[in-house]
Amino acid sequence: MKRLIVMIAFASTVLLTSCGEDDSDMKSTSNAKYFVGIEAATDPATDVLAIAASITEGEISPVGNGFEQTAWMTFLQGKDQIFVSGYTSAPELTSYELFDGELVKGESLFLDQTPYAYDIVDESNMVIISSPRSGFSEKKIYHIDTDNMSIINSVESNFGNLEADSLLAFPTDMKVRGDKLFISYYHIHGGGSFSTPSSNVARVAIFSYPNLEFEKLISDDRAANIGRYYGHNALEIDENGDIYTFSSSSLACGYAPVPENNSAILRIRNGETEFDQDYYVDFETLSGGFKINDLLYAANGKAVVRVVKEDETDAAYLWASYAPTSENPILETAVIDLYNESFTLMDMPNGGGGWNTAHLVDGGTVYLGVSNSSFAGIYVIDTQSEVAIEGASIDGNYAKGILTLQ
Repeated sequence: MKRLIVMIAFASTVLLTSCGEDDSDMKSTSNAKYFVGIEAATDPATDVLAIAASITEGEISPVGNGFEQTAWMTFLQGKDQIFVSGYTSAPELTSYELFDGELVKGESLFLDQTPYAYDIVDESNMVIISSPRSGFSEKKIYHIDTDNMSIINSVESNFGNLEADSLLAFPTDMKVRGDKLFISYYHIHGGGSFSTPSSNVARVAIFSYPNLEFEKLISDDRAANIGRYYGHNALEIDENGDIYTFSSSSLACGYAPVPENNSAILRIRNGETEFDQDYYVDFETLSGGFKINDLLYAANGKAVVRVVKEDETDAAYLWASYAPTSENPILETAVIDLYNESFTLMDMPNGGGGWNTAHLVDGGTVYLGVSNSSFAGIYVIDTQSEVAIEGASIDGNYAKGILTLQ
């Protein structure tokens, strides 16, 4: 049992008067308890870690239900914990877990820089990377003991920065595989404009794990920058231990100017620290013109992708995939077979998008948060049969995290 705060408040008695924000190695959720991070439809909006009787039917409401958070929170699925992280200048990372069958708040720790990527390595370890958004002060990588919610080790690094060209290397995802830590990143203008003048290359930094010693940078000019700002699913690992990466090449994902390379998928084979030159998926050609916004690996080579078709000359598309309650939602949902290179569009409503995409993976099934100005809910996607059905609805603006503990 993890160390818990002395004042344990059972979820059923937590007071909320009226609420004003992946893991393919999941255990089976057949006997699980479910939880949903919800942005409540209040003014100003409030985030709530709500308890859900089901994520496949009924309505999930944050009103009088769960643990209230401040706004702009991120909800992360751990192995036997849920983590809530603040998107603030003095971010707090708080754990939640089951105690006698009830969700309770555990301990917290504070970071000295805003985190932008995470990986829950196992039941006791997590890595986090924080970064400045302008200037060239060093990024910081933290190794966290999640049993005690304490920092085991932290290192500072300026990997990937091109100061002579005023380019800051900004992280998009991180994954530990064996004794290596992989961090995908892209270049933004160091003056804080978030423009991407050098985005036509896929880039990954490699560190040792758990010592967090920098080893090397790798790149591939067949694809553009990997991932997107605060996306958390740019590096996905399959059952073989192979890492798959996606490049959006998308104005809607914040790339301006838009890269010349098509939206694409690359691979780093298990045991290797270079891109696999025998594997390349031209996603735009395969999909008939779509670009990837998210890639969520499920099982047996199948992944759910959220995709967009855009007019690259229309300035209205810039950052358009970051509008979860959009009146003009642009994201569609599909299933891709990474092994056999097939693409199947799902019969689902368009979503407005968001930052870290709310989803839960259970074997070949992906539970995906979908929202726009008139709808918020969860869809259940069977990636093996390539069928999607509507699940539970959300009483709020949108789901920010779909989570389970047992």
